[in-house]
Amino acid sequence: MAALSALGRLLPVPTLSFQFLGLLSAFFFIVGYLIRLALLPRPIPGIPYKKSSAKKIAGNGFEMLAWKQKHGEMFGYLSQLALELNAPIFQIFVHPLGKPWVVIADNRESNDIMARRTSRDFDRSIFLGDLMSSLSPEFHFHMPTGERWKSHRKLVSDTMSPAFLSVVAGPQMWKSSMKAIELWQTKARLAEGRPFAIIEDLRKAAYEIIWTTTMGFETGVMKAQSELLSSLPKFEKLPHKDQEIVFPVATDPPIFKAGMALNDTLQDGIQSLVPTLYLFLAYNAVPSLRAARNLRNRMIESEIKKAVERFANKTDLEWEDSSNMRRYMKSAMDMVIARELQYARKEGRTPEPLSRIIQDELFSFMLAGNEVYTVILWTLKFLTAHQDVQTRLREELHVQLKQALDTGATPSSSEIIAAKLPYLDAVMEESLRCGEITQTNIRTSQRDVVILGHHVPKHTEVLMLNNGPGVFLPALDVDESLRSETSRGAVEKVGEWESKGRKWAMLEVRIMVSLIIWKFRLEEIPAALASFKPKPGLAHRPEMAYVRLNAL
Repeated sequence: MAALSALGRLLPVPTLSFQFLGLLSAFFFIVGYLIRLALLPRPIPGIPYKKSSAKKIAGNGFEMLAWKQKHGEMFGYLSQLALELNAPIFQIFVHPLGKPWVVIADNRESNDIMARRTSRDFDRSIFLGDLMSSLSPEFHFHMPTGERWKSHRKLVSDTMSPAFLSVVAGPQMWKSSMKAIELWQTKARLAEGRPFAIIEDLRKAAYEIIWTTTMGFETGVMKAQSELLSSLPKFEKLPHKDQEIVFPVATDPPIFKAGMALNDTLQDGIQSLVPTLYLFLAYNAVPSLRAARNLRNRMIESEIKKAVERFANKTDLEWEDSSNMRRYMKSAMDMVIARELQYARKEGRTPEPLSRIIQDELFSFMLAGNEVYTVILWTLKFLTAHQDVQTRLREELHVQLKQALDTGATPSSSEIIAAKLPYLDAVMEESLRCGEITQTNIRTSQRDVVILGHHVPKHTEVLMLNNGPGVFLPALDVDESLRSETSRGAVEKVGEWESKGRKWAMLEVRIMVSLIIWKFRLEEIPAALASFKPKPGLAHRPEMAYVRLNAL
């Protein structure tokens, strides 16, 4: 022990000098500082931005989340920021290490980008493509313009033709809408003048409509609810006349629950600061969502195989012939599969009806169509709040659909489609505008461009705001062909990127709103149940929606 002690006194003990500690601290400080600088947003020169946001790694992210927490949606933050910066063009910082996004709060410039500046300047958003890649990677909606996009779109283009909409889609939409009407007639009887919530009813009805029109058969979600309520006697105890009445809810069919789960997750992902990662993990790691996606795939594959059997030996059909279409086509799937078989024969290739492309394109109807009920919700809310508009609309329906009125019948889908209903068209357009259904359009710059005098680099996401209108007043009857493009606003996609699904969606709204106004008077409801506060999501929805129905 003595020897070891002596040895310890002879060997030097390593020590850290204050100088070395100082150098080490300085090194880590500099490295940390450089990392922070690398993570900080890099503004595009010349375009206004919020100075404090440029000094935060999260940029505008946490402020947007705080706005959502307070107001229920994120996009109002952007319109507020436009006022704060007093600029029609500005930039926001959304993702660490990502490029800034440019926001346009000028309708004329937005319309110019959407209607006139072709895919050489702007194309579909890379961000939207990343969002959809986890659920429907082969859906053409998010693809850049090119041969791949054209070939995908070609498969479904016939489902937007006037013949298909009037002969196939219209009658299916009418049948499913009548299921919702029958449910509401039962609810109106049980409610005895009390208001009730309609968001879930319309959501289920819209899904049933789009599912039936796409697949050719019902999920049964509306039937289950109607059967449950029809079996009930009158309620013994009813709430006050101005209080909401709550009805029991039937168990939803598995395929409906699967579709809603997939769609709701997409809604949640968009509100995340890291939406692409959120959706990838959700769809691939959450067991219930994996099961929902598998059920979706099995159901679509099964129906595709049935369609192939129906059309495999039919080689001489003329789809442009409405009688042929009425005879053979019952759904969008029939049209898509028949076209794939026809194209394969002409091109001398083996048909691929079970390809990921066809499955994603068919499921896309459910994704897009599920949001149509949002338009109907806003329309009914506005018609309830504006009784004079509702009265005028009903009068127009009675005049233009006089034969149905005189015979006491319900107008058919063909009558509603063929009728000239300019005031109904105006009401729907005004509901789109005031409801701000689509709060932004988004594009990616394909090369260095100039917007409002500012240089915008290649591959920059450009958001064009639609929010702002606050007065509901359907316009006078004006021929759409006589209106300037800017007067139509930027509520819907225009120009090269005009949504071909718009005709489908607006036909669904036209049929359902016509039937509701024909069958019911929407009475005024208490202020506590009439809030116009929005709920965030892919589409700008009302947080609450109630009706007090008076059956006609």
